Amino acid sequence: MAKPADVTDETYAITVRGVAGPWVRAAFDDVQVSVAGDTTVLRRAGTDQAALHGLLNRINNLGLEVIDVHREPPEPA
Repeated sequence: MAKPADVTDETYAITVRGVAGPWVRAAFDDVQVSVAGDTTVLRRAGTDQAALHGLLNRINNLGLEVIDVHREPPEPA
């Protein structure tokens, strides 16, 4: 049975400027948070378009600067 068009197993990575402190990590406790140099990468698996937009809204509401958004390739089975 095919999945509905709005349900995916996509993983999105969103890179924001700056190093995530405790308050950013707490605000994104449902997202994998990692630091790479002077940026923070937020990864969320199983994300559909609505969830991606919600995550981007949360980032915007915290005043974080998004510098990259991309879909990551699926992990090999």
